[in-house]
Amino acid sequence: MFRIAAIGPGSICRTYAEALKESKTVKLSAIAGRDTQKGRHMAAEYAVPYYTEVETMFCSEQPDAVLICTPTFTHKEMVEKALEYRISIMCEKPFVLKSETARHLFASAEVNRVPIMVMQVVRFWSEYVKIRELIVDGSLGKIKNVYINRLSSHPTWTEWHRDPEKSGGGLYDLNIHDIDYLYHVFGKVAEVYSAGRKEPSGCYNNVSTVIRFACGVSAVAEGFMDMTGAYPFSTNVRICGDRASVEYLNREVYLRDGREDRADGLILYETGKKPQALGPESYNPYRREVEYFADCVRNHKKTDLVPSGDIIAVLKILEAITESLETGKPVSVT
Repeated sequence: MFRIAAIGPGSICRTYAEALKESKTVKLSAIAGRDTQKGRHMAAEYAVPYYTEVETMFCSEQPDAVLICTPTFTHKEMVEKALEYRISIMCEKPFVLKSETARHLFASAEVNRVPIMVMQVVRFWSEYVKIRELIVDGSLGKIKNVYINRLSSHPTWTEWHRDPEKSGGGLYDLNIHDIDYLYHVFGKVAEVYSAGRKEPSGCYNNVSTVIRFACGVSAVAEGFMDMTGAYPFSTNVRICGDRASVEYLNREVYLRDGREDRADGLILYETGKKPQALGPESYNPYRREVEYFADCVRNHKKTDLVPSGDIIAVLKILEAITESLETGKPVSVT
């Protein structure tokens, strides 16, 4: 078994811990964190050791890889510590908040021959994978229109998300998923034009962006991390080609009798045919991405599904979006 040590006993750590329960090739072997009560409780729940010092965990457990689940503003420190111990690295998104910082860390990993991958899980999500396949194999034809969104209320379990110097706000914490996915599908971005509301804290939590790709496709991406009331977490992708259209909707819905249900499905609309509900392979995407990284490390392969260059490129796009938000003008992405 490929042994993973996690840093940061929070909600995303739990998501991965639950996912790895079903893995036949990778297992969680230890957890480290500063919140002793929360950390010890989680470690006991998953029957693994708990450490308050990362260095002690590295020396005692000698894991095959570390999974960094700490807040964004600590990622650089955690990555550098793992590089010091020559331990393969998986780091939650956003990797860091500056493209130059990312470039420096990836260069250090290459020099030290340490595999590293940022956990952009949407690239492994079955419905998003299927949509990309339909685009790449030409099933949709020439792409005419692209719309994507990700909506949620603001996190209530912590305050650091409200500090743009620590989290980057909704643009970096939420919207990044869809910007990364669009880059994964359509490649280099030529220009962005964004509109949004700047919070008193300095965060942009609600952002709408028109993206013009070098390939000629244009897209609208919306990321709102400040939905009011009990608005459910929702995602939507809608892509129209000259042969067919496809839409994926994932959200909770509230029925008239007060019950909750889900609108969750991937539908293909082909010319002259009835709408077709697609059923892509069912799997846990968090488990799939960890197993993918483990396979790459074991077999000395590059992480081509999430290359470091893409992470840098997406951070540069987010920097251009921020400039457009501040200036109110279109911004070229270089």
